[in-house]
Amino acid sequence: MSLNYGVLKAQPIESLEGTAHSPHYQIHVVDPQSGTHYRIAVNVLSQVQPYNLQYHVIDDFKYPTLATLQGLPDGFTKLESKPGGLAIDFLRSDIVDEDQMRPVLFTDTGSETQLNDLLHERIQDALADSNARIYAFGDHWGPQSQPDQYFHFQPGNGIHDIHMNQGNDPGHRSQDGVWQDGALMVFLPATNRWMAVFLKFQSQSVHTDNAGHATDSPTPSNGGGGGYGGQDDNGGQGGHHHHHHHHSHS
Repeated sequence: MSLNYGVLKAQPIESLEGTAHSPHYQIHVVDPQSGTHYRIAVNVLSQVQPYNLQYHVIDDFKYPTLATLQGLPDGFTKLESKPGGLAIDFLRSDIVDEDQMRPVLFTDTGSETQLNDLLHERIQDALADSNARIYAFGDHWGPQSQPDQYFHFQPGNGIHDIHMNQGNDPGHRSQDGVWQDGALMVFLPATNRWMAVFLKFQSQSVHTDNAGHATDSPTPSNGGGGGYGGQDDNGGQGGHHHHHHHHSHS
């Protein structure tokens, strides 16, 4: 199953921090040209052990594609999953240095979490400037018949899978692909600065074949062998993640 992959460029309006019950940082954005509203759902917790995400933040981001991104119209732009364009592949390009990713702690209460905090801090900068733009790479959903469940705009519409989308555990293998990785970038025109956040699940392998499937089991980032119950052939976790996929946008 390939994602409806692309990049959403829009102006941020408000955000909601993720909680243990709803482990996504939610960002309400609008395309000021068309007036279309979208929600960006960024995972701050995995449904597959180990639950903490790995992340890499670059606060002064420079990359050859940024001029092209800046020239995109507001709204969702579908991207072909291939090299040489705007599509992102963490493992087949140098856009993010894999070794610099580190696990994120997520507290049960969902209040003092590093990932919520680092997203929130950077989104606040963008909220303060109406000319700032958020660029969310991932899987587009909608428009839906019902209103958005978090920000209540109509119709429901948005983008999720704002994380690596290859090397998945067996339960999410169907979502694997190359050149379809998610990312969140913010452009702040006042200081002419780009910021980028790259996320991956610890259950995702950094070794993938040309279909994006894991060619090995991931290595625990802490060097220990425990906690990888979700990785064995029978799914390990007893199937609870079949009902609560980590890519769900709700």
